[in-house]
Amino acid sequence: MGILDFVKKVIYKEPEEHEISSREYGNWNEVPSSRFEDWVSTVEDDNETSENWHDFGPSKQNIDFEDALQRREYIENCLMQMTEASRALESLEMEYKDVTSHLRDMEEIEELPPQQRKELELQAQKVLDNQNQREAFMNRHTRMNEAEFEKMQRLQKEARTSAKKLREAEEYHKKIKNDLRRIDNEHQAYLYSKEELEKTIVNTRKLMIVCAITLVFVLIALFLMGQALEINVVYGYMAAILLTAIGITVLYTRNNSAQSEIKGVNNTISRLIQLQNTVKIRYVNNKNLLDYMCLKYGVSDSAELENLYDTFLQERDQREQFKAAEKNLDTNQKQLVALLRKLRINDPEIWLHQISAIFNPNDAEIRRHDLVVQRQSLRKRMDYNRDVVAGNAKAEIELLAKEYPEYTQEILDMVSRYEEKYPMV
Repeated sequence: MGILDFVKKVIYKEPEEHEISSREYGNWNEVPSSRFEDWVSTVEDDNETSENWHDFGPSKQNIDFEDALQRREYIENCLMQMTEASRALESLEMEYKDVTSHLRDMEEIEELPPQQRKELELQAQKVLDNQNQREAFMNRHTRMNEAEFEKMQRLQKEARTSAKKLREAEEYHKKIKNDLRRIDNEHQAYLYSKEELEKTIVNTRKLMIVCAITLVFVLIALFLMGQALEINVVYGYMAAILLTAIGITVLYTRNNSAQSEIKGVNNTISRLIQLQNTVKIRYVNNKNLLDYMCLKYGVSDSAELENLYDTFLQERDQREQFKAAEKNLDTNQKQLVALLRKLRINDPEIWLHQISAIFNPNDAEIRRHDLVVQRQSLRKRMDYNRDVVAGNAKAEIELLAKEYPEYTQEILDMVSRYEEKYPMV
């Protein structure tokens, strides 16, 4: 019944013995502004009963119904309250039907024959297992982030080979460093030998000069002794000359030998320098190869790359298992929904979000209790909108039509226009 039909019925029906007064429904406008917060708390209090809500409603206190503007605003306010109540009721009734339907579905499942109940529980257990697998995967300790996984997935074909090459390059790098260290040690040793040989050459030359000068002094001394003492010093000359000759010969031989050795040392040092340069080039090339491969895979050494690749393989296996579980979950969910439809369950999809309630009596009881509480809350809200909000507004329009029959047609016209503007009411 629309608002217009209702108002017509109210206006033209026989008067009753008891006339409803707006005071019976409370006075919204009488709530002091200083008590607004208290009023809000009262409305939001879940423990309040619908009877307390009757304290709020439309009121015609301080309204002059002879004033057309005030009269129209009052009637429009009543109609607006009826509209809001109608819309709220429509939404609440749909929700109420859904909750009731869900409760009936729970009863249908509990009353299933044992064979069908067992089949349903087995299918529900499959879905629950798949959901647990997915949850375990989502909550697992992540081995590698998405960027690392995508990078390794792109390079997985060459990762194992590259790890082997990187390890060989690292071993070769160690050998090159050892070779460079050994060559450098040899180089330093030959430089030291060269320095010692150079000192030997200089010292032998000095000693030969000393020997020659000493021989001259000895010969002069022998000559002076021979003249002064008139003795024969020929044998002394011979001995001095012979000893000096032997000494100079030995020193000369050592000098020549040192010069020959220093030539060999210089040649060896030259070869070592060339070899060192060659090894350094290999070292640089090998170092560049290592840096490139480490940069390519984002690692610091072959061990890290091997560990990263092994981690990638484990991650890939887990993701494949997860995909398989997701596929099985989708299949099992569809089978569960189909089975519930076959068992004449009105809303089978909602059971995908409360699987345990199918085979766990405790969960089912908790869910049933929640639904009952929801339905009670919906019923209370429906009663409030129907009996208090809409009821008060209708009563006010009825009372207004009775008290001011001369405005009956105006009220009907306003109701008619309001229905045209809000056809859903």
